Formats: sequence, C-alpha cells, structure tokens
Amino acid sequence: MNEREQLSAIVQRMEVKLAQGHQDDWARLLHRARTLSAFDCSAAKGEILHYFGGAGSISDLQLDEEFSDLRTQLYTLCYGKHTTH
Repeated sequence: MNEREQLSAIVQRMEVKLAQGHQDDWARLLHRARTLSAFDCSAAKGEILHYFGGAGSISDLQLDEEFSDLRTQLYTLCYGKHTTH
C-alpha cells in the first residue's frame, strides 16, 4: 500500500468513527483532506497537521481505542514524512 492509499484508508476509517461519535464537523474536515490527498498528498498532510495541537483540536477527541490508534497512525504518517522546505 503506498502512502496515498495509507492516508486515505486511515482517514476514511476515522471519518466513520467520527460520524458514529456525532463529530460531524471533524468528519467533514477529514473528508475534505482525504479528497485533497487524491490530487496532492503533501498538501493533504499539511492540512491534516493543522488539526493537531491546541485546545479543541482533534488530539482532544476521545472516542475509543481504535480512534486513538488511527489518530496516532495519521499523525505519524503526516508528520514523519511531511517536509516544509
């Protein structure tokens, strides 16, 4: 599975979990980033990184263990290979 496919799979599963948890705004934001990833994976990763950190961020959401694991995988995928240079 390539990076774009990994990103899409993680985000898609997170969208489902967020919708189930009635976090529709977050689900829409992630859907937008997933759509962007089809055209520009680097831009999508940059967008997603903005969702982490600070009060009220995606880092604050507590849905279940699977969601927490997916969030960690997403952050690692985006931050670990995101370049700003």
